[in-house]
Amino acid sequence: MKNNFDEASAWGDSLKYLRWDSFEEDSLSRQMISVTVHEWYEAKHRSMSLDEVKLINSIEVTSCRCCGSVKIISYCKYRNGIKRYFCNDCHSSCSALTGTIFEDRKIPISEWVEYLVHLFEFHSITTSARDNRNAYSTGKFWLLKVFAVLQDFQKDIILEGKIYLDETFFSVIKSKKELKENGNEYRGISRNKLCVGTACDEAGHVLLIAENTSKPSMKSTWNTFGSHIKPGSHLIHDSEKSHSILIEKLNLTHEQYDSLELKRLADDDNPLEPINSLHALAKRFMAAHGGFNRDNLQDWMNLIAFLLSAPRNRYEKIDLFINMALNSTHVVKYRDVMSKNSSK
Repeated sequence: MKNNFDEASAWGDSLKYLRWDSFEEDSLSRQMISVTVHEWYEAKHRSMSLDEVKLINSIEVTSCRCCGSVKIISYCKYRNGIKRYFCNDCHSSCSALTGTIFEDRKIPISEWVEYLVHLFEFHSITTSARDNRNAYSTGKFWLLKVFAVLQDFQKDIILEGKIYLDETFFSVIKSKKELKENGNEYRGISRNKLCVGTACDEAGHVLLIAENTSKPSMKSTWNTFGSHIKPGSHLIHDSEKSHSILIEKLNLTHEQYDSLELKRLADDDNPLEPINSLHALAKRFMAAHGGFNRDNLQDWMNLIAFLLSAPRNRYEKIDLFINMALNSTHVVKYRDVMSKNSSK
């Protein structure tokens, strides 16, 4: 039987107005509900604060955000109080937000705080959107903006000292699963799995890299970890043969454990518990986003690496992300990434 439930109709024509708001006369109970819903919406969608304007205006703009020219001047402010710059080369105007994920925003940056709290607490896009009184498409669009800011987050990570290393796997979507000739599914590590190389060290650095293969090989292991491990470090790993290339090329000392024997040990006795814990958290996070696009697997891994790296305090992490977003040029246009006809 077809599910006729329509979330949009359940909330009204929009998240801000109820269907009966346009009625000239209505019941007292409906009037009370309308007032309550409007108060909720206004509480979740505040106007830009003076503190936010002060933050944006504190960012030094030394070149045109449109063409890169240094021939810019600060000559006035927008209606919201944000400094406006004019370029004498391309004759365009810009602000400190031009060229960032906050460009052309319709809501204040402060709304990102609650969105990021939910995201960092492993909420799904759906539950976060409902709580924030936003459309699901807004949560999805913001997630793609998060991906853009974090796309190079792991680029310069170097693990050193005592390093725990392993692989974890995610399943391909059901429609892309390959079956045996008899119709049965492949078991274990198969072509229906997506391999992610994982590692962490005692300093709190975390690495999660999609290997673009179903089973690790010498080549994929080296491409994944080779540039992220300091030579001479100490590797703690399982019996995966492809790890030997790291030991050889990076002159690593190592401890190797049999995977089958490790399964019999309690967590506290397992020498690979730090990496096992990382796997468990990554799986838990992805379970909250079960329908994720496998083509974006590395984007998700960048996000998880950011979540599990220092700082641990959620608000310090939000502060770090917002400053990264304000100081990096990543423009994400809604029509480019959310259009049904987009090749992406």
